[in-house]
Amino acid sequence: MVESYSKEVAKEFVLKRLRLTPDANGKSRDDVLSVVRSTGGLQYGGHMLELFSRFKAFNIKWFDHWYESYALVEGHVLRGALRVVTSDEYPYYFMATRSVARRRKYQNCPLSLSNVHHVALNFIHQNGPFTPLEFRKQFGHTYAQHKGIACKLLYDLYNCGKVARMGRKNQKPLFHSVEKLPYKLDMSKITEEEAKKWLLMKCLSMYGPFTLKDIAHWVGWNLTETRDILNTLLKEQKIINIKMEGDNAVHYARNEDLPFLNSLVKNLPHYSFIRILFNDDSLLLGYYRRLKDYFGYNWTYPQFSEGVVWRAAILLGRNLIGEAVVDMYAESKFLEVKKLILRKKLVSSETLASIKDEFAKIAKFQNKTLKMVNPQMT
Repeated sequence: MVESYSKEVAKEFVLKRLRLTPDANGKSRDDVLSVVRSTGGLQYGGHMLELFSRFKAFNIKWFDHWYESYALVEGHVLRGALRVVTSDEYPYYFMATRSVARRRKYQNCPLSLSNVHHVALNFIHQNGPFTPLEFRKQFGHTYAQHKGIACKLLYDLYNCGKVARMGRKNQKPLFHSVEKLPYKLDMSKITEEEAKKWLLMKCLSMYGPFTLKDIAHWVGWNLTETRDILNTLLKEQKIINIKMEGDNAVHYARNEDLPFLNSLVKNLPHYSFIRILFNDDSLLLGYYRRLKDYFGYNWTYPQFSEGVVWRAAILLGRNLIGEAVVDMYAESKFLEVKKLILRKKLVSSETLASIKDEFAKIAKFQNKTLKMVNPQMT
């Protein structure tokens, strides 16, 4: 018999697993790594705001502690975007997304390394870590004949897993030889096949019932390779087909998550918490194609041509209740909510006060003063 679940159960699963419910929020510096693991990494650039929404009271120094001690690493994984993941999980993310990297037109993953690549790798091993500019200058000074291709050599080595990005110098990424990293990363011990299975299971551990298309979109795989991995895991009896009420698409879940899903069927709490989500929040990325269907509001990612830095999605419990266009430029003293659209049926005066309070907390977190317009009700 195929298990069947309501959308409310699916939403409760993902909100808890992505650490957005009050009972799942982090409380201290020691929780940072577990939150990063739970969310599938943090999109670089919005990582502080994503952490802020998942802690009782987040302190920037908590992230800096783990980042500067190399427990966190940056990598172009999941659709090729730059994400911050834990060092122990990075090799799996990396190897699982090599097919995505090989398809990239910009900084694609080379199929093999030349003798010149190995000269560059040895130079990094002996003299690194380097920022890209430092490597170009110093490697180019030693090997003048290769100065023009120095940056390409560096990124080729990075995309092949021979060097990794850990830490920063003057806001620029530092590239280390993998063999000399403070946290040892051995890419060679993990095959692409093993890593792909791990990453698909990771996806389902976070989002619960997901379709083939959902998984492919989250990672960046094509549908054929996603289907192949799903079929392998079905044969290994690690995942199962399930049904979602009101949704005809086939969904998949990990076998080990069925007891948790079943427990939610009879235990769906009532929530009144507010979360202000950044553009690249894990919830928005994972459910991007179905936000309206599941969470009730058609939030869309801001395009560069719009000139919008942050189109915040506003979450009230298990519902998206609107959005806000927010300016938060570093040189400005203000965090300015320039446009606020809310679903009238779901917003009370108490809810509106909570939204303003949450924006005020974010402004204080960024050492700014809040400016906020009156909402438009739809």
